[in-house]
Amino acid sequence: MTDLELDRVVPLTGGHNFRDLGGYPTIDGRTVARGLIYRSGTMAELSDEDHAMLDAIGLKVICDFRSSQERDRRPSRLPAMASYEIWARDHQTSAGDITIALHKPGATADTARTHILEAYRDLAYEQAPSYRELFLRIAHGPLPLVFHCAAGKDRTGIAAALLLDLLGVARDIIEWDYALTDRFFARGCELVAKDPFGAKLKGVDPAIWAPIMRADPSYLAAMFETVEQRHGSAQGFLREELGLGEDELAIIRTRLLE
Repeated sequence: MTDLELDRVVPLTGGHNFRDLGGYPTIDGRTVARGLIYRSGTMAELSDEDHAMLDAIGLKVICDFRSSQERDRRPSRLPAMASYEIWARDHQTSAGDITIALHKPGATADTARTHILEAYRDLAYEQAPSYRELFLRIAHGPLPLVFHCAAGKDRTGIAAALLLDLLGVARDIIEWDYALTDRFFARGCELVAKDPFGAKLKGVDPAIWAPIMRADPSYLAAMFETVEQRHGSAQGFLREELGLGEDELAIIRTRLLE
C-alpha cells in the first residue's frame, strides 16, 4: 500500500478493511473531517487489542448492514461491556442469487461480472432502509461511527460512495476510495471461505467467482448510473428513496466538512 492508503487504514489485527472515510478534498475546496466516519468489513474476529483501538478512536456507534442470517452465522466479536451502540435490522439478502448463477453450466468470470453489475443496479434500493438509518444517525447521532457489512465492499462501498458524493467529493476520488478494498482481496477470500456462504462456492473455479470479490469501479459506476437515471442525481436518490430532507443533508455536510 502507498503511504496515503496506509494513513487511513486502522490497523486492527482481526479486522478487515477498517478505514477512515475522512481526509478527502471536496470540489468546493473543503475537506472531509478525519476521525468521524469509518467503513469496514466484518468485525467477527476482532482481538482484545482491536477493542482497545476502537476505544482509542472513541467509537460510539456501529451500523451493521449484514442480514439476519449473516449476523447469526458470524456474530461480531465485541466486548460484553462494550459501550458502542450497535444498530442492525432484521432482513434477508439477495446476495445468494449470484452463487446459484455461478453453478450453472457455462458460468465464466464474465458471467459472474455481469451478475455483480446487475446486483449493483439493485443494491442501493435493497439497502435503502439501512442507508436511511445511517444518514439519519450521521445527521443527529453521536460520532464517531463505523458502518460495515461482510467484505466492506458492496453494501458498505455504496453507502460510502453516496455519502462522499453528498459531501462534494469528486467522482474519481470516490472510485479511488472504493477500489482500496481490492488491497484486501486475499483477506476477503479467506473470510468468505470461513463463512457458510463460502460453502455455496464449493466446486466453482476461483477464477470464475473472483470477480464478485473485486472492487471494480465499473460496479460502482453501474450504481451511480442507475440512481441518476431514476432520480436525476445521487442526492435525488437520498431525497426521494431515503426520504431525507434538505435540512438533514445540510446538517451532515456541516458535521463532516472542514
